[in-house]
Amino acid sequence: MTAGGLAWLTDHFAASLMALLLPLFRSELQLLLPAFHIDYLGARIEHHEAVVAFTATLTEPRVIGEQIFPSGVSVNASTLTAHAWVHPVLMLALAASWPGIALKHRPGLLLCLPFVVLAEMLDIPLILWGGVEDVLYWQADPTRISASLGSRVQHFLDGGGRYAISIVLALLAIALFRKLEFPRKIAAGSR
Repeated sequence: MTAGGLAWLTDHFAASLMALLLPLFRSELQLLLPAFHIDYLGARIEHHEAVVAFTATLTEPRVIGEQIFPSGVSVNASTLTAHAWVHPVLMLALAASWPGIALKHRPGLLLCLPFVVLAEMLDIPLILWGGVEDVLYWQADPTRISASLGSRVQHFLDGGGRYAISIVLALLAIALFRKLEFPRKIAAGSR
């Protein structure tokens, strides 16, 4: 897909993609951050870039190292909405270009779509969770950031992990498709 094609997709479908994903992200963030109340989660423009922004407030005190964060402390995190396009573009492109799948069977590769949603759930909410953890650990003791699982996950995803997730899930979807496709071919050939 060309950069122009991706730009067109983003312009025309970004709001729809976010409308579909934000309720899922909210549910996941509530599980990841049980000591926080979600004040805001949405797509907006910050510094001329489209982002998924998140604001949450501690509902109970939290201790990190020697630092006590009282309830009522508010934390912001955000990530580019463009990251949400990595998964559908990479996964569907990989599935569509996979060798050995006849053109007439390629629409069946839409089986990838649940895997795309799973990839999204393993990316944006985890990045926001890591962002919240980064802020708290940075305030408490910057040398302890590596002690935060959320921060480590965030750095993994930003360091190429989101691409690895897309590739692995695309390969799983292709393997599942192939498993479903071959028994039909064998059954059709035995008639």
